[in-house]
Amino acid sequence: MSKIVLNHEKKEYVLEYSRQSVKTMESQGFVLDEITSKPMTMIPLLFSGAFIKNCKGIKRSLIDEIYDGIGDKTGLMQALMEMYAETLSTLTDDSGEGNVTWTMVK
Repeated sequence: MSKIVLNHEKKEYVLEYSRQSVKTMESQGFVLDEITSKPMTMIPLLFSGAFIKNCKGIKRSLIDEIYDGIGDKTGLMQALMEMYAETLSTLTDDSGEGNVTWTMVK
């Protein structure tokens, strides 16, 4: 899975999504389809959600400070959306080892 490494004030932050962090984001109201119609709500949730997996306990004020200092926010949002979609695809990806079989019975 993809990840982003940010450096802020000599500290490194690894941004990444997992199924659990996406579930948490969704419970907080994140809906990817609403990113263009509700950007003031969805963009901050997409960004802060990327901290959930590896940076538990980070304060929202610090996340906002980091976001404010980032250049190329458009590129960052595109990368985060791709990472989010990549995480969602793990739910239906057929490339698993296949050691569980299933059969439909009528």
